[in-house]
Amino acid sequence: MIALLLPLTSQKASQGLTTDDVYQLAQGASAYTRLMQQGYAATRQRNYQRALQFFQQAHGISPGSGSANRAIANVRGYAARGSRKRIGIAGKPGRVGSAATRGNCFQNQKPAIPLLPPGSEAVLTTQEYPTFYFYIPQITPETQVMEFVLRDDLRDDENVTPENIRPLYRQTFSPVSQSGIISVRIPSNGQPLQLGKQYTWGFSLVCDRQKRDEDLYTEGKIERIEDEDLAFQLKQTQRTLDQAVLYTVGGIWEDALSTVASLRSQHPNDPEVKKYWDDLLKSLSELRKEPQSQKLGEVNVSDAVDMPFLPCCSSEQEITK
Repeated sequence: MIALLLPLTSQKASQGLTTDDVYQLAQGASAYTRLMQQGYAATRQRNYQRALQFFQQAHGISPGSGSANRAIANVRGYAARGSRKRIGIAGKPGRVGSAATRGNCFQNQKPAIPLLPPGSEAVLTTQEYPTFYFYIPQITPETQVMEFVLRDDLRDDENVTPENIRPLYRQTFSPVSQSGIISVRIPSNGQPLQLGKQYTWGFSLVCDRQKRDEDLYTEGKIERIEDEDLAFQLKQTQRTLDQAVLYTVGGIWEDALSTVASLRSQHPNDPEVKKYWDDLLKSLSELRKEPQSQKLGEVNVSDAVDMPFLPCCSSEQEITK
């Protein structure tokens, strides 16, 4: 990302570099930007081998670039898939178990499944107010409410504990009446996500409001980033599905999923949109190491492929100012 290179130039210049040294550093930054944009342009044309070459050259100029590293990993995944899949996202595979619960209130309820890659690393977004998607299995009468919470990730502050963090956003919703996919969008009248900062989200199925330790609970992290080279290519790309491909190559899962999910909900019978949606969820299922054959009663991301998008989570929001 070019924004990571410019401060380095000015810092070294202040330490006594010559005018020629500063010029060479600036030329390197310019070459990096050009190569990243060429890589994204080749991606738009589905020329993944050519895109990989550009991204690798950009990585050679700036080995510490997260944007180049993510692009290389994801475009390699595209090239390896060949014609088998057209869209997907790379990552570190990891087993994801059921949502945590320490009580006995729930007997039959299956946990909600976030449509997010597994692991401890933060999911990336470019949005100030991102959208989170969850697959909700059939709700049993045991579930009183569903709850979503977003809070600052203040793990480095010894004086802050989960008990005394006031969330940026918290809202409870009535349980949905059928299996399907719900979306929770952070409302624009709340605090926007700051660049480069990690946040922790949590989603609960609540059985007893007086015994919250018995919730079926899952959580993860999200971080907002800025990629100027990707943003430039997105402006040159009018077709929404092509924009989704750019997001996936850039490793920005939230934007990729939200882009395709929006199209899928608006055009449920469009075969091309369905193919993209299927491929995204299948790549997510592979990252989660879900078995191809399920045991009776198991719930996986792959179950969500043909599920409807349910009206939910649009009631009046509780915002932390």
